[in-house]
Amino acid sequence: MYVHVVSFKVKPGEEITFVELQKFEEKMDAKPAGLDHFHIFKDLNEENRFFLIEYWETKEDKEKLEASSDYQYFQDLRRLAIEKKFETHDCELVI
Repeated sequence: MYVHVVSFKVKPGEEITFVELQKFEEKMDAKPAGLDHFHIFKDLNEENRFFLIEYWETKEDKEKLEASSDYQYFQDLRRLAIEKKFETHDCELVI
């Protein structure tokens, strides 16, 4: 299983917007092929920092989603709430 981890700094006052956009996207669009599940974590040590962790069957499934126009539109909306993207990690699930 392929795991994609990304951390974001959300603009002050936009935490709810960021989370609600994720929820809205999940409810409005069919689950992408290959996406098993995802979680959003809020950092308790740094204000306005979030971690998005996605579990995919394969990296190719994720790349196929990222190439779609629907995903690009969602990214454009989400950028309105994000101050900056910190780190991205690609992992393989071991346990």
